[in-house]
Amino acid sequence: MLSVSEWVISIVLMIVSVIIIIMVLFQQTDDDGLSGAIGGSSSAYDSYLGKNEGRTTNAKLAKFTKILATVFFVFVMVLDIITLID
Repeated sequence: MLSVSEWVISIVLMIVSVIIIIMVLFQQTDDDGLSGAIGGSSSAYDSYLGKNEGRTTNAKLAKFTKILATVFFVFVMVLDIITLID
């Protein structure tokens, strides 16, 4: 039988996992496909995005996804420790 703390952490893990999935789906890919691998991209637009990468929406989503993944990992470890103690 699960304790109350195990139930709470399990519910938090489910919510965080759904949010992570949504955040990953919202992110845009940076792939240029085969043309980008062969010819590269050196336009002024790409250099502008390279300079301001931390300010773009995609960069903010990526940062938030990393934070949520870390939170998920910590909660999994806490849940594992709680189940080992019981």
